[in-house]
Amino acid sequence: MSRILPSDDATNPLLRTARVGPVAAADETCNVPTGAHSNGHVEASLVKWNEPRINTWRVLATFFSFIIVGANDGTYGALVHYLGEYYSIDYAILSLVFLSPCIGYTVAALGNSWLHAHFGQRGVALLGSGCHLLAYVSSALHPPYPVLVLIFVLAGLGNGLLDAAWNVWIGGMADSSRLMGFLHGFYGLGAALAPLTATSLISRHGQPWYRYYYFMAAGAFLELLALTATFWSARGSVGNTLDHAPEHGDGDGEGIRHRQRRGGVRDSALIQSVRNPATWIICLFIFIYSGVEIAVAGWIFEFLVDQRGTSSLQAGVVNFLYWAGLTLGRVILGFLTNYLRAEKSTVMGYLLACVACHSVFSLVHGSFAVSVTTVTLLGFFLGPLFPESVIALVHLLPKELHIAGIGIAVTLGSAGGCVFPFIIGALANVAGIGVLPLVIFVMLVSCSFLWFLSAVVLKRRY
Repeated sequence: MSRILPSDDATNPLLRTARVGPVAAADETCNVPTGAHSNGHVEASLVKWNEPRINTWRVLATFFSFIIVGANDGTYGALVHYLGEYYSIDYAILSLVFLSPCIGYTVAALGNSWLHAHFGQRGVALLGSGCHLLAYVSSALHPPYPVLVLIFVLAGLGNGLLDAAWNVWIGGMADSSRLMGFLHGFYGLGAALAPLTATSLISRHGQPWYRYYYFMAAGAFLELLALTATFWSARGSVGNTLDHAPEHGDGDGEGIRHRQRRGGVRDSALIQSVRNPATWIICLFIFIYSGVEIAVAGWIFEFLVDQRGTSSLQAGVVNFLYWAGLTLGRVILGFLTNYLRAEKSTVMGYLLACVACHSVFSLVHGSFAVSVTTVTLLGFFLGPLFPESVIALVHLLPKELHIAGIGIAVTLGSAGGCVFPFIIGALANVAGIGVLPLVIFVMLVSCSFLWFLSAVVLKRRY
């Protein structure tokens, strides 16, 4: 789901507290200034993508890894129709496909810090890509459906580990905005190619759905090789260097007392961010937005085939163009929003465009051209909403609450991307898949209202 950090200016407070040492190179740390230093001093202290040379290969490996991460997310919507036919299950049971990866993401969120501290990025790279490989090989064996659901939990665990690790690493680098754009561009590439490849393989070449996972397993194997080779020297001891160094004193006792005070500040910041109403306005927006993004990707194929009689190949093309539109929108409209410097009104315009595109799609039934155009444009205008909402959250919260508040927002975003597709599946089981347009419309209108409400709160700060 979306996973783009705010602009450089907005994230300076985050960069001052970032632990960038673990990813510079083996046995190499990088101290980030925290006082009243200039942006230039902060930038000079950040890890660079091409220094040392190993970082160039690491960045390329993370880009390839994000193709697999994106392909994993883009696969569910493309295969859900074929899974329903193969296992002869209803929509409610079928929607577990969307809910199960959320469990893996949750486990990843709970264990990420511990894994980094003890095994470094080498451990994350091995475990994350290993989960991918094991999940895809197991899926290719077309196990019973309950087992397949558990396998998707494993795939979600791999995605959660790698998603967080590479976002944090790239986001803590010098020139992070451009690098993050490339990183998420490769995510979008994977998410766009997955449904096109799957539907072409199944519809045009007559292969069973599980043969698609042969390709995913091959990609995961290459991912495992690339990440292992490039991050092998990124050990846990390096990742924990800054945490174990004595601070504000030469003695161990003074360093321990400082770390205890720092831990108390983090806990206090988390509590304050939860109590801040502004946090929940944007977090609720992100929760619903992520639900829209994944629900459309997950159920549009099934809706077009079952409700409108579209061929499987055409529905796969629509799914591909939706992801392609979302990726292009995130890049193009992101630059446009930054250029116009009128975030509140510009994002509201994107939301209204989403409502308009979806309304046309819902009301015009007989034209495939209209369907493919409106769904593509819907993805295009949805694209920049997640990063802009994170930037809005940064402006809403005091600097000391940025990390805790954004952590809550990203967690809720992942939850929304799992919960809403599951709810739609449960509703479709009762009323048919025709409920999809109405549910998406209500969610888009809710997002528009929440953005308007956040604009009122932001009036004096944004």
